[in-house]
Amino acid sequence: MELVLCLRRGARRPDPARALSQLAGVERRTLPNGLRVLVRRDTSAPVAAIVTYVNAGYFDETDDVVGIAHVLEHMYFKGTPTRGVGEIARQTKSVGGYLNAATIYDHTLYYAVVPASGFDVALEIQADAYRHSLIDSHELANELEVIIQEAKRKADSPPSVVIETLYELMHDEHRIRRWRIGREDGLRRLTSDDVRRFYRNFYRPSTSVLVVVGDVDTDHAFGAVNRLYGDLSIGEPSRTPGTMERSSAGFRFRELSGDIAQTQFALGWRTVPLDHPDTPTLEMLSAVLSAGRASRLYRATRERKLVSSISAYNYTPRGIGVFAVQAESSPDRADAAIEAAWDQLRRVRDEGIGDDEIERARSITESRWLRRIEDMEGQANHLAKWESLGRWELGDEFLDRMLQASARDVADVARKYLRNDQASLLVYRPTTALTFAADGAAAQARLQASRAEPLAPAPAPATPASRPPAFATLEREEAGVRVYRLRSGVPVLVRRRAASPITYFGALSLGGPCEETEATGGRTLLMARTAIKGTATRDAVQIAEGGERMGGSVSVAVAAETLGWSISVPVKHVEGAIELLADVAQRPVFASDALETERAIALADVAALRDDMYRYPVRLATQAAFASHPYGVPAMGTEASLKGLTRADLEAWHRQSFLDGPTVLTVVGDGDPDRLAALVASHFDALTFREPKAIARPEWPARLIQSVERRDKAQTALVLSWPAPARSDVARFDVAMLSSIASGLGGRFFEELRDRQSLCYTVQAFGSERRAAGTFNAYIATSPGKEDAARDGLLKEMAKLREALVTGDELRRAQTYAIGVHAI
Repeated sequence: MELVLCLRRGARRPDPARALSQLAGVERRTLPNGLRVLVRRDTSAPVAAIVTYVNAGYFDETDDVVGIAHVLEHMYFKGTPTRGVGEIARQTKSVGGYLNAATIYDHTLYYAVVPASGFDVALEIQADAYRHSLIDSHELANELEVIIQEAKRKADSPPSVVIETLYELMHDEHRIRRWRIGREDGLRRLTSDDVRRFYRNFYRPSTSVLVVVGDVDTDHAFGAVNRLYGDLSIGEPSRTPGTMERSSAGFRFRELSGDIAQTQFALGWRTVPLDHPDTPTLEMLSAVLSAGRASRLYRATRERKLVSSISAYNYTPRGIGVFAVQAESSPDRADAAIEAAWDQLRRVRDEGIGDDEIERARSITESRWLRRIEDMEGQANHLAKWESLGRWELGDEFLDRMLQASARDVADVARKYLRNDQASLLVYRPTTALTFAADGAAAQARLQASRAEPLAPAPAPATPASRPPAFATLEREEAGVRVYRLRSGVPVLVRRRAASPITYFGALSLGGPCEETEATGGRTLLMARTAIKGTATRDAVQIAEGGERMGGSVSVAVAAETLGWSISVPVKHVEGAIELLADVAQRPVFASDALETERAIALADVAALRDDMYRYPVRLATQAAFASHPYGVPAMGTEASLKGLTRADLEAWHRQSFLDGPTVLTVVGDGDPDRLAALVASHFDALTFREPKAIARPEWPARLIQSVERRDKAQTALVLSWPAPARSDVARFDVAMLSSIASGLGGRFFEELRDRQSLCYTVQAFGSERRAAGTFNAYIATSPGKEDAARDGLLKEMAKLREALVTGDELRRAQTYAIGVHAI
């Protein structure tokens, strides 16, 4: 059934000229068996994306098989009569591509992205998996252990716990209230017959959409699809719809506690499905509330040191709608954060919003829409989603309706759906933190009585400073990149990307965190974040508004050995974006109030890192390996180092590391390179180039170092690290090949420790390259009871890599994969 999008009463009719999809040339054909096929030729890169979109997900599961849609997703690539376990991934990797899948409430998505030369092979592999997945009982038993590990990993993720518990709290009967991945007991009861029944029932041409986007001949692609899928039988699945909600929600409240460092909270309301005329306006409401640093919720909470992150969204899986606000906060500020978020929602309902807020949200929405379809994979996913709802053109129509929503429309839907008496509040706090309320009545009374300081009116937009024309000298062109030089000696790199709707600009310097000590750890990140909070001519809101009205945002770009800022905007705004970034990067004022806000957020981020079961173990391993070297200093800093940094420290570090540093300016987009380089030259007049400082080579520990931290978690995470080549050492390419052979789908670690031994959901090997040294790392997360087996398994696999040559097939596959991913 086709989705029908209706206009709100009084709204303007859509203007086709405003459609931004830029997906001209899409061809649609429906095979006699009902399979809908879309093909779009895009020759901007030698790449092809193949997406299979099946209209079956968690909502299609009866209560006795919860999680089975996700189990089938795992089994989908576990073998066919002609391809054994692991062969589907290995063969895709052999043509230089990658594949993956995702299951959600109303659909399951499978995709492969490959160099265009591998399209025929990749499509044949995808067709084989779609038609002939074996779902072997032995392999299912192994994979269920992996999925149980995935479920435990999810239980260790506070944001995941919060949002799924919120959905449970909000609903009494609908299937969205179930823990979507399934629980251990129920998963263990699933049989291969159960999974095969689900597969044969739902994986039919009539439920599926196949999309091909890339540098492929359209007629050839349709011919290949018809040959591989055309003889599938016709038929409709048998569906058992779940129960819809039959009563209003009323106000609901729940509070959880656990071994977490930060408090998480979420507010939720039931809304309406995607095909309802109010849905585009609800989407615009979420953009007004939380899209960008000039948004209401960001200014009312994050800028007031109440949260480290906050977001709002309207989610519409099949037949249902949920509007949610989700945030992370320090335990001592969580209550004030909840009240401040609630107050902003009240103000939208009672006071409305301004036309300037709508214009900013429109610009962000347009730009985000363009970014989603910049590459082949994004285009294919976009087309598949909307075609599954009826026809792919519905996406453009939905966007038009979003952009037509007025300030009054947005306030109207807030009043209609985000009512005080229909809200649900979920709080997940550290065990040691104080409770928010004793029960639902107390929570509701507290929210109703809460009032927060109103937001100051947004200042008038800043007037960009005029700059005299300037020139950059072209030095050379290499690999499609034109290298210019400013009079100051700063290089400007420009790469033209024809037909790209977005232009990217960056100002980056080599150094930063790798030059910090334990006493100054976090200085670079704190400096870069505070810089976007005010310049000599703009305050924080003007910087945020300026970027967001152009459809972009000045972002901090700090890594282990680099620092800087970047922005990306639609092509028409490139000059304004360069001027804005130049102001932020060259003329920040580091106001004391801005510094204290960013310091508070940085401290909260350091605390929250302990809840991340991937990043935190990697940090512990890095600190242990480089304990007496700057590489061992966390780029985020520590509580002690962050508290010791002053405004004068940031000002001096900005000049030393960036203004007078080894800085490079970069532009990628569809524009004349000479003009883009001249624009950069006219605005970047405060830089002086210097060569980067040498970094001392660190000494690797002479003995085994173990760093262990005990937590009350569902999983144990292990990281093992060894010394590896530095970035300038050609042996780093050997490490890259070794990582590819060991890691990922079709890799040794994945096949042995995940597929055969079922020790984990996540296992990987990866190299980390820096100027003076590198590391080769292995990561695995497993149940505490399997910790010894997981450690032994990793060590045994490392020994195999160390003691015997890799095979010629493994090396060729890794090389082809590296070349393919580079093209992609």
